[in-house]
Parts: sequence; structure tokens; C-alpha cells
Amino acid sequence: MSARDTGASTRSSRPRRMGRPPMADREAIIAAALGIGFARLTMPAVAERLGISHSTLYRYFPSRDALAAAAADRAVDAIEWPEPDDDWRAFLTATAWAHWRLFAAHPGLAQEVTALRLTGPGLVGRENRTGVALLGYGFSAEDSVLIMDMLAELVTQAFLAVLPQGSDDGEPGGDPGSSGGSGPGGESGPDDGSDGGAGAAIEAARRRRRELIGPWMHTFDPRLRGVLADAVAGSPAAWFERKLGLFLDGVAGRRR
Repeated sequence: MSARDTGASTRSSRPRRMGRPPMADREAIIAAALGIGFARLTMPAVAERLGISHSTLYRYFPSRDALAAAAADRAVDAIEWPEPDDDWRAFLTATAWAHWRLFAAHPGLAQEVTALRLTGPGLVGRENRTGVALLGYGFSAEDSVLIMDMLAELVTQAFLAVLPQGSDDGEPGGDPGSSGGSGPGGESGPDDGSDGGAGAAIEAARRRRRELIGPWMHTFDPRLRGVLADAVAGSPAAWFERKLGLFLDGVAGRRR
């Protein structure tokens, strides 16, 4: 055997060195995005959080909005969504409160959805499953689409006034890990939004409504003023429950 052959054999018998493990992968990047929150999400913020370069991020996501869409899908998947049973109203109520928990846990997500900055298989799939369930309950295709669209908008609207984390008022946003407890009336949903985590986002919305509407309260008809005052000062979840009930009363008349 030649010296060359001996050297080659020796090299081939040595254990190969493992390459340096990647500092970040797709899952780590999405987790970092959720940790930062939608209201403060930027590519530089994610890169800094993970200790990686921008170029590494762009290997996985072509843009900030693409990353936000992936993070939104992960957030949707983490929520416990109801399965349809024989009660369409209970199903829609539980679906509404699941949306509520989603937006309460992730301040800024409602604004992303409303601005049409993102979409993804998680959000689209959830809407499709709701629509298919409505078809099964006997609603027409047109009404099914209208109902699922209006239901999502009803919840989203409740969170558009939330001042996001890092805003000028200095109040924290919600904790992405928060999910809330039982909603008013015993439905599966959040509490009144008054205790920490996700409740901070709800409290921010309540405070913002008082700031906007309070100075104009005297201009409303006296017959309306008391109800409006209660709505502005009271629990956002309780007021949402009343709006949801009125919406579902209207939906009942559309069932075939």
C-alpha cells in the first residue's frame, strides 16, 4: 500500500467534524416574532433577539409581512377552537370567544388583519371550517360567508382601539402566552379583561374609549347617555357579549 493510500485510509477513518449548528431556524424565528409581538415586529428586532444577521432571516422569510403571517398562523393554531355540534348558536358563540382570546393574547394582530397586511393557511383554514359548519347548520352559502365575515369583524373591532405594546402611554401589551378564562355568561372566553397579561390590552381599550367618548357624553340624548356611560366604563367583554347576542339574534332569522 502506498503512503498516499495509507494517508487516505487514515483520513477516512477519522470521525467527521460536525458543522456549526444553525443559530436560528424557521421555528426559532417564528417564536421570536411572537415573543416580540405584532405591534413591535420588525426584521431588525427579530435579528437582534436571535443574535443573527438580517441576511439569515431573509433566507427563511422574504419580508416582515411574510414572517408576521407565519407568526399569525402559529398563534391561530395555539388557540383552542370549538368543534361544531348540534347547536349553531353555541358554536358561533364559542368561535367568537376563541377569536377574542387570539386577539387579546397578541396585541397588534387585530390591526394587522384589518389592514390586510397578512393572511395565511391558519387564518384562511379557520374561516373555511367556520363556513363549512354553517352550511351544515342549514345556512345558505351566501349567508355562511356573511356570518363568518361579520363575526370575525365584530371581534376585531373590539381590539382596534387597543394601544399596542410600546405605545406612547407606556402601558404594556398582552402576554402572548395568556389565554384568559371563562367569558361572561359561562361561555368559553376571557374574563372581564381586568387582570394582567392579555387583560392589559383589554384595559387599554377601555381607557381609550373613555378618553375618546367621555368629553362628548353630554351631547348624547339623555335616554342614551346612561347606557353609553355604562358601555364605556364597564367591562369590554361584557359589552361585547351583548353585541354578540344581538348579532346572533339576527343570524337566527337567516337559518333555512
